[in-house]
Amino acid sequence: MKCTRLVFKPILCGGYLWLASAFVCTLAAQSNFALLKDSLNPALSFQNTPARYKGVSWVDLDDDNRPDLYVCQRFLFHNEGKGAFTQLPDISTTLGAQGAAGGAWGDLDNDGDPDLIIAARNSGLFRNDQKAGFVNINAALPGLGEAFPAWDCTLVDADNNGRLDPLFVHARGFHSNPASPCKLFLQSIDGQFIAQSSWTFTDSLAPFTIPTWSDYDLDGDQDLFIGTGPGGRPGFDHCFQNMLKETGNFGFKRLTTYPFDQPQDGQVYSFPDVDNDGDLDLCLTNYSGVISGLWRNDKGVFVNLPTSFSKRRSYLSNNWADLDNDGDLDALFTRDSANYVHCFWNDGRGAFTETQTPTIAVFGIAGVSVADYDNDGDLDVYANGAGEARSLFKNELEIGQQRHWLQIKLQGTRSNRSALGARIRLKANVTGQGSIWQIREVQAHTSFQGHNDFRVHVGLGSATQVDSLEVYWPSGQVDGFDNLTVDQFLKLEEGGTLRIIPEQPMDLAAKWLSKAGAKKSLLQLSIPANAQPKAILLSNEQGQAIPMEFAWKENSLRLALDKKLEAGLYYLNVWGNSGLQRGRFRLER
Repeated sequence: MKCTRLVFKPILCGGYLWLASAFVCTLAAQSNFALLKDSLNPALSFQNTPARYKGVSWVDLDDDNRPDLYVCQRFLFHNEGKGAFTQLPDISTTLGAQGAAGGAWGDLDNDGDPDLIIAARNSGLFRNDQKAGFVNINAALPGLGEAFPAWDCTLVDADNNGRLDPLFVHARGFHSNPASPCKLFLQSIDGQFIAQSSWTFTDSLAPFTIPTWSDYDLDGDQDLFIGTGPGGRPGFDHCFQNMLKETGNFGFKRLTTYPFDQPQDGQVYSFPDVDNDGDLDLCLTNYSGVISGLWRNDKGVFVNLPTSFSKRRSYLSNNWADLDNDGDLDALFTRDSANYVHCFWNDGRGAFTETQTPTIAVFGIAGVSVADYDNDGDLDVYANGAGEARSLFKNELEIGQQRHWLQIKLQGTRSNRSALGARIRLKANVTGQGSIWQIREVQAHTSFQGHNDFRVHVGLGSATQVDSLEVYWPSGQVDGFDNLTVDQFLKLEEGGTLRIIPEQPMDLAAKWLSKAGAKKSLLQLSIPANAQPKAILLSNEQGQAIPMEFAWKENSLRLALDKKLEAGLYYLNVWGNSGLQRGRFRLER
């Protein structure tokens, strides 16, 4: 795990303390996570079900930029901010005993709020009705019925028509009801669901376990990978290339090249760009029949890489995210025989250091998902399993000048509103790696039976500016932006303009100063004395960085700019002894 910090050197000039900075490097490797315990917090103390294999998902139910929490099989919690959660009514119609449960969120009807599909003994589709709660509309899915048992489920826009398509997978031999093929439904533009057939997973029986959609070949459509682990012996997974871009029509071609032709005991397929080389690599967790693996993508050819996690068996989840904000993707792994989550820290050069979260009281963690639930810039972890295996691990990474980040919420217009299947590329100069491009996908399945927050999180290390941001939408629309300020939340509507999502900023008074002979325009801001800055970044409402120098004296802050700013709203990120504080000010004409 790489760590870069800023050392600030004071320069006294004209009675003001002007601050310059220099980079130095250190190295560290640790877990960073703290297990939270609070009997009064329902998300940490609720009575969980005894089902052993269950996922967890983060989703923003009310568009307040605070990810809420869904814990399978049926538990829902609203994020009130400052670490507090309120328990909402259960998704009650999902009651039913089964050893597994998964869920996926997405705006199926493009009405502005996320809907839910659930895999359980009685799987279902639930429309988010703000007045009536979550309403079961299984009748809209022909052939699903009221008692279809599924091991897991997911959502995607498989045919790029702007509507999300549900997939429920059935694991033969792991359900009490009669065995069934999987069920895939394509949603038409007018909201009708059409059952699909003629594919091996829709027409035949197998222990279909965990489905993942990813544009693994970066051609603009979502490919499908279904872990089909028999659970203790080798078997063949079902992996398909989506032929939409090749033929103009949605359809599948089964992948038969290495490593997709190898017997596995497959659980979760993930496609992280582990080495930041611009293509998607492959990670697969296997159960006990085969060891797990990581494959580097060399221009479409996958090469197996030896890692510390590819020497073991019996993994369930693998979930990739930049947990230390250093500019590369780390991994979380779970095992149903462990009472902690494995953390594998990426050094950016293909090597991983293993640590673990604090241990919990019981064994058997299955699902694990990440979100910055407290909006402090780093990703936190929620794990789920049987009973008290449900756990929240807060990331206690010290956010500062060496741990920058950016989070982006995408909203589709021509594409599906949840932006599932969208991909971003982001370029920044990260110390230790140089100028690199990072890739992220928005997915409704990133783990074992669950998914991460849909906000795209990118760690930036010491970079103080994002040089370029590109967003590739399922519709084919491409949006691009340059010179963005770090450590902020942004929202982008497809084809529109980036906007900062304010995160409790201080309102500042601003006025222009006149100084004879000054070569630069001077802007004075009044900020609290406890916000004495060590570093400042200034941006406009679109998140674009504005070059400036600053000087500080008592509670007066002066910004020296090349020219006067236009009328509008501006944002400041201020780093001081008390950490990052945010401010904003408006300039009138």
